Amino acid sequence: MSRPGFPRRALLVAPLVPLSAPAVAQSWPSRQVRFVVPFTAGGSLDVVARMISPRMQELIGQGAIIDNRPGGGTIIGTDAVAKLPADGYAALLIANSFTINATLIRNPPFDARREFTGVSFLAFNPHVLIAAPRLGVSTVAEVVAAAKSRHGLTYASSGTGTSLHLGGESFRAATGAPMTHVPYRGSPQAITDVFNGQVDLMFANMADAIPAIRDGRVKAIAVADASRQPLLPETPTFDEVGVHGVVSNSWFGMVARSDVPAPILDKLHDTIAQILAEPESIARLTQVGLTTRPMSRPAFNAFLVEEFERNGRIIRENGITVD
Repeated sequence: MSRPGFPRRALLVAPLVPLSAPAVAQSWPSRQVRFVVPFTAGGSLDVVARMISPRMQELIGQGAIIDNRPGGGTIIGTDAVAKLPADGYAALLIANSFTINATLIRNPPFDARREFTGVSFLAFNPHVLIAAPRLGVSTVAEVVAAAKSRHGLTYASSGTGTSLHLGGESFRAATGAPMTHVPYRGSPQAITDVFNGQVDLMFANMADAIPAIRDGRVKAIAVADASRQPLLPETPTFDEVGVHGVVSNSWFGMVARSDVPAPILDKLHDTIAQILAEPESIARLTQVGLTTRPMSRPAFNAFLVEEFERNGRIIRENGITVD
């Protein structure tokens, strides 16, 4: 029996809608796609977006409009995409904050876990632990010993709840070193204060820290990655020196509304994967301290689940809030 006010014609047509998804994907895209970047223009994620857009035009006939919507710790841009039609013409470019905010922010206007799905992993940037020269340490063991003998050290970050902050908490949990967090509004001043000795330590983005490391203004202690980095070949990884479980990095990806037809998501993923695999793209990413890490869509979604869980655990265990 049909419901009152619900046309019988609609009842007959509705079951056919899912079957039209492949046809929709075949015609997609018929116009430009919008890449919403929830950060100001000029940052690393913005650079990645502007690298991808023109190549999309060449590969699939349509490029992407870059729509920078900073503010609210990425909440403004994310909420904008959550409210746009699920037609495959809008995607959100994300960083670690996407999975951090799911626990950190109280009552966000969207459910990041449920309302979004992964499209493509874009780029990765491991963090390096740097120390103030006056601290007189060169190794992880010396950092831990100094923290214990001095009844605690201070470590800077680019702000409460950022990936740099959670990296410091990861290090503290892995080593038992007593440390106090000192949040800043961005990395440049934080790195300057490590150099000046006002703060002892900091996990820093590779691109931000390398100039100060090469000039001898700060000391590189260890890299939070599985292998040494070409830009810092003399700096060991934490695993190399026997300290396991330290996770500190910046990564970028792309998500879309979870109800966008899967064939469209697959086509967008495949196009981006092709662009990121090109030597020109790899070289450009390297210039800003980023590397590509190819993932299938299912693998990227599994990665997002792990990040939601890992970051949520660190935030809860350490009582981290932004209130």
